[in-house]
Amino acid sequence: MPSNHEDEAEDLREWETQDERHLFESLDRYLTSLHGNDGESASQVLQTHPELRELLECLDGLESFALPIEVETDPSAVEELGSTLIGSDGEFMKGRHGAAATLGEFGRFELLEETGRGGMGVVYKARQADLDRIVALKMVLSSHLASADEIRRFRAEAKAAASLRHPNIVGIFEVGEHAGQHYFAMEFIDGESLDKLLAAGSVDPDTSAKCMIAIAKAVHYLHEHDLIHRDLKPANILISDDGTPYVTDFGLAKIYGSGDHTRTGTIVGTPSYMAPEQAAGKTNEVSPKSDVYSLGAILYEMLTGRPPFREPNPLDTLVQVLEGEPDLPTRLNAEIPKELELICLKCLEKDPNRRYDSANALALDLDRFLARESIEARASGVVDRIRRWARREPALASRLGGVATAAFIVQVSYWCSSARPVYQFHVTLCFAAWAVLSVCFQRFLQRHAASYPTRFAWCATDVILLTLVLLLSGKAGQPIGPLLIGYPTLVAASGLFFRVRLVLFTAGVSVGSYTVLTLSLDQTAPAHYPVIFAGVLLVLGWIVAYQVYRVRVLSRYFEHRRLP
Repeated sequence: MPSNHEDEAEDLREWETQDERHLFESLDRYLTSLHGNDGESASQVLQTHPELRELLECLDGLESFALPIEVETDPSAVEELGSTLIGSDGEFMKGRHGAAATLGEFGRFELLEETGRGGMGVVYKARQADLDRIVALKMVLSSHLASADEIRRFRAEAKAAASLRHPNIVGIFEVGEHAGQHYFAMEFIDGESLDKLLAAGSVDPDTSAKCMIAIAKAVHYLHEHDLIHRDLKPANILISDDGTPYVTDFGLAKIYGSGDHTRTGTIVGTPSYMAPEQAAGKTNEVSPKSDVYSLGAILYEMLTGRPPFREPNPLDTLVQVLEGEPDLPTRLNAEIPKELELICLKCLEKDPNRRYDSANALALDLDRFLARESIEARASGVVDRIRRWARREPALASRLGGVATAAFIVQVSYWCSSARPVYQFHVTLCFAAWAVLSVCFQRFLQRHAASYPTRFAWCATDVILLTLVLLLSGKAGQPIGPLLIGYPTLVAASGLFFRVRLVLFTAGVSVGSYTVLTLSLDQTAPAHYPVIFAGVLLVLGWIVAYQVYRVRVLSRYFEHRRLP
């Protein structure tokens, strides 16, 4: 028997192992957030796990004793390094855990305050001592842990922006590296980013149009210099105190027509504002019209107070960008002029060829709107309106389409037979009730999106009404074989809600309803046919549920990793 000391030692070792595992898991989440361009999540990890912050501070302190080569060979650099690594408050600068440095001296700059941070960098308001001017100093978020690709992107942003000179583009003064910390100094804009201003709500239509004209002209200037921004969003639009907008953050910019460093299939940008071709990872198809789409998404949010697509996680948002259709702006804000809605929707077309030819064309149409002249954007035709509606409400559109198809087949069958009119009337009544209930369920879900019981009730209602139609047709002596395809169709359609339990529930209700139908009708087919059909329904339900499960797993993965 082991002694008490041995038991305590074993417990201690087990506790240390668990504690170390917990620490490493926390560190892994921190690094994943950091390299996944999610500085906010990285900061949350550090707040939740203070022991991780202490570990990183220790590593920073130890690393400061390893002098760079230029310091080892140049004694005069020792004093400079000391003033760099030690801030004005006597603490080591922190390069690994959230901020790139503490406030205080940083080479020729004095860091005054942190003004913002993104997935790859942190921005400070700073004073450039030698020229006595206020600048915005952007540093790589944790240069010590940044990957080579992140450093390259950081320098590419500086290089792309340094050559631009436009009144609505933030200018770059210089690019450099100090004590292993990469940075570039740019024009300081005294104001707020557009996303912070939009947190208070939407902007009036005329102000939105005026602001977007300036932004669109700045983006057109980028395109004239063969640059595509690829990450236009409210957070990358700065609004000065006098209301002037400035385009900033060129970390994802690429030279149009050149070989892009981004691999095909890689998604870059922010899901709610990226064009469908970006969301699909079709990097070769990304063009200036992709930025036009993003401008439309920004305009949409300025008018309505929310982006065109914003789902609970990035993957669901990407699916909506690829397949969905945004709500009409006037439905969210009745004060939006119809002309401005048409301009916004023209930017948000899925097909790039249906968007404005350039950002300047968008600016010109907005000018025409402000002058109350006829605009280029036109209202969609009947076919386009139906297409947009079907994309906005795929569950309702698919059900109404299925009901209409089934009703047509049944009516043709009755017309070609001698069935009594009363059965035809009852079946028609069932189809009408089916369509009305589908609309009611859809409207209820629009107001209560998180109502899971409503989805279950909708799927159950579909199965029950299908069974009732088949039962009435069978009683009327009509063949029901062709309409039995409705059961597997409903099981597959339940997967549109992306809920595993809902799919399994629909498959179970379908099998139960089909069993009732079989027992209620006189069957001439062999007895084992219903058993085979019921088995097929269960197998189909399991396959669809498994596919939905895989999608949900990928969704959680992307939600954890985020998108660059």
